[in-house]
Amino acid sequence: MKKSLSITSLLMALALASCGGEQPKASSEPAVEEDPLKVQVIVMSGQSNMEGSTYYDNGQGWLRNACTELEAEGHDPIDADLFFDGMPDVQCSYRGYYPYGGGNPAANAHASNTADKMAGKFLNLKVGMGQKDVAMGPEIGLGNVLHTNEIGTEDKPVYLIKSAFSGSSFKIQNGSKKHWKVADDNNGEEGELWTETKQFVHNNLALIEEAGFHPEIKAWLWHQGESDTDNNAQASEEQYGTFMRHLLAEFREEFAEYAPEEDGDNIAFVDCTIYDGTRLTYSGVDTLNATKKAISEDSDNNYLINASCKDDEGLGLGIGGNQNLGGCYDTYHYVTKDLFRLGEAYGNILVENEIVE
Repeated sequence: MKKSLSITSLLMALALASCGGEQPKASSEPAVEEDPLKVQVIVMSGQSNMEGSTYYDNGQGWLRNACTELEAEGHDPIDADLFFDGMPDVQCSYRGYYPYGGGNPAANAHASNTADKMAGKFLNLKVGMGQKDVAMGPEIGLGNVLHTNEIGTEDKPVYLIKSAFSGSSFKIQNGSKKHWKVADDNNGEEGELWTETKQFVHNNLALIEEAGFHPEIKAWLWHQGESDTDNNAQASEEQYGTFMRHLLAEFREEFAEYAPEEDGDNIAFVDCTIYDGTRLTYSGVDTLNATKKAISEDSDNNYLINASCKDDEGLGLGIGGNQNLGGCYDTYHYVTKDLFRLGEAYGNILVENEIVE
């Protein structure tokens, strides 16, 4: 049975017809919607404090104790079980090693894919994804921020790709090719750490695509510089600034296809100052951190975590110094609580600036 027009509707139709008017047409242009298969990717690189050289337990409950301490200091409740059981909404593929040992250090890489270390393999994020099975990196604190802010889901996780190397630098040590320099800074020869990182990231992006998703690199997180300070055959302020800027430009160019709007400049860069406290002295620390700050000011899409122990506005992140304490298994690395805080600092920058959402 047909519905009859109301008197009002009939009069309006006749009026339109008498005036030669037309009823509005529905737009043929479909509404622009976010790609339902697009997933967010975060790449993590640098040296040992990014790779992860801090105990999460070692029979002393370092990470659980750190979470308890943070909650006592006013932190929101932390579900530490997640860090041991794994987070299905945050997946991580990792590979790292100390690049300056003898023989073939890459063969001894600690990696999520033990059968083919360069191929990569995504696992639920959990402890043990650092330099050794007993260690963790800042990915745990980062994962906690991503999880609590519901950035990913089990069906559509956030993907972390970590390629970081203990002791790595821009300088060339004993003729080793394993450094971060790009070809323009090394007489046309690219450093192996950058070559390997590029390949590792591409391999993992391919894994994400094989899973049926469209990966989008939202950010590159960096923590490195200790090996390039004055007391370690330093790269000067000018050199470090040049090397780091060139590497960042190459990263953004290399992965532009996977960047937001396919523009590499849309990949956020998040760096962190290196330790400047009294437990261990890097003679070039102030110069290097000033360079990092200058790089962060190059672009609105560059960010810097102020980890300083002597700046009132810094996070005051602490390391083991001249003794093993607080979860560090040697002198150069963050205590467990502060490594967790570092990871959260990376995550907070990503969330608060809507780099991930």
